[in-house]
Amino acid sequence: METITTRCPARISFGNGGDTDYYIKEIGWGCLINATLSSVFFECTILNNEERAIIYNDLHNNTSEKNIIQNLRLTGDKLDLIKATISYINPYFRKSIIINTNIPKESGLGGSSTLNVALVLALLKEKQELTNAEELAKISYYIERKILQVEGGYQDQWAAAYGRGLNLMTFKNKRVEVTPIKVSLDTLRKLEENSLLVYFSKRTESGTAIHKDQERTMKENPEEKKKILLEKRDNVLRIKEYLEKGDLEKFAECLNREWELKQQLSTKITARDEIFKIALENGAIGGKLCGAGAGGAYYFFCKQGKKEQVLQAIKPLIEKEIPFKIQRAEEQGGYFEA
Repeated sequence: METITTRCPARISFGNGGDTDYYIKEIGWGCLINATLSSVFFECTILNNEERAIIYNDLHNNTSEKNIIQNLRLTGDKLDLIKATISYINPYFRKSIIINTNIPKESGLGGSSTLNVALVLALLKEKQELTNAEELAKISYYIERKILQVEGGYQDQWAAAYGRGLNLMTFKNKRVEVTPIKVSLDTLRKLEENSLLVYFSKRTESGTAIHKDQERTMKENPEEKKKILLEKRDNVLRIKEYLEKGDLEKFAECLNREWELKQQLSTKITARDEIFKIALENGAIGGKLCGAGAGGAYYFFCKQGKKEQVLQAIKPLIEKEIPFKIQRAEEQGGYFEA
């Protein structure tokens, strides 16, 4: 059998109006807008050998690590996601897998789910059991949320599986609808040209801890939190409207509101506020912390021609710039090569 390679894009969320079951239950339905990035990815290659090993190449830090998987028991270590996925898809699998990624760890770009989707796709391909994007997302969601009991929403698995760049996702009754957002090529180019994505540190709190805290505060202050969620949902629809109109300044202002509202949902959502302040003082119009919160990556939309000035101003406070290129509508999430 020929070598199998799969690759899935990371995603950046621009606005989240509820993609977790506990929020959806409170407001009836949720929605969000994200973009899948062709510039940031997980790639899995299955080798034709008889050694069950994982070769993990971190292209972000230029490091490589090899681990032999003796058994598929879950022990709470960093290989649990990989072991659970192999066990669920094909417990008789005995080959080596090369994993390449340039996604910084705990950056808030949906990295673990991106890896999971790419790995599920590779293992299904190896069994000659390819499936569609919807089933690929559902399988990956089940492994993370049900088998591994990792708290979180739906967007990461569906983004990695579907791809296609800018998407509106709608959540209702455990169903996910993925609708591409139609923007002009000129708008897309301006969005990329003036977007700045930077990594500054690993999260100080796990995504699971933040989601649990959000659920707790929802129960303690249901009316107040519901009001915030409804405003976040309305803000998502405004983001969609401004993207479609090509009004990127209004889009950026909505990012600021998204970040303000998000901080009100959990005491564990913290940020390096000096980065945000300095960015706005040097030409950023709007921005937000990526992912659950408490560290990771910052995204900024900058005034025309000001991106480099913003980057230089915040450079002492960050680790690295992350390449930012949005997938085009014809680019799928998970794909494979023989």
